[in-house]
Amino acid sequence: MRDPIVLVDDDTDDRDLLAEVLEKIGQKRELEHFENGKEALEYLRVTTDKPFIIICDLNMPIMNGLELKREIQRDDYLRNKSIPFVFFSTAVAPATVMEAYHLSSQGFFLKEPSFRELEETMSLIFRYWAKCKHPNAVR
Repeated sequence: MRDPIVLVDDDTDDRDLLAEVLEKIGQKRELEHFENGKEALEYLRVTTDKPFIIICDLNMPIMNGLELKREIQRDDYLRNKSIPFVFFSTAVAPATVMEAYHLSSQGFFLKEPSFRELEETMSLIFRYWAKCKHPNAVR
């Protein structure tokens, strides 16, 4: 059974940079990339994978990150999978962060300006979720 990292971001440079960071921190899981929330939602509804985490940008065309998280919360099947969901964005407004947590997101992180800072943030996130027991991680 695969446990991929689901990355939802329409910016190819950001996706490539994050893939590089994940490789550098020793993250061996496969990456599933989606350019918008609608594509990710379709995948999540049909996959037999047990995603390790969803890392989602906020601002994307077709379906943004908050809309995706809202749809996951409305869907009993997806909500009960309890896939860790963190926002990873350049836009950090207090109202947006409040809404993200209102939707039961497990984190809201700033896209760090330097590779080292990004590496530090991703390392922290992945160490935490690797240790954490939650419904989607218990086999």
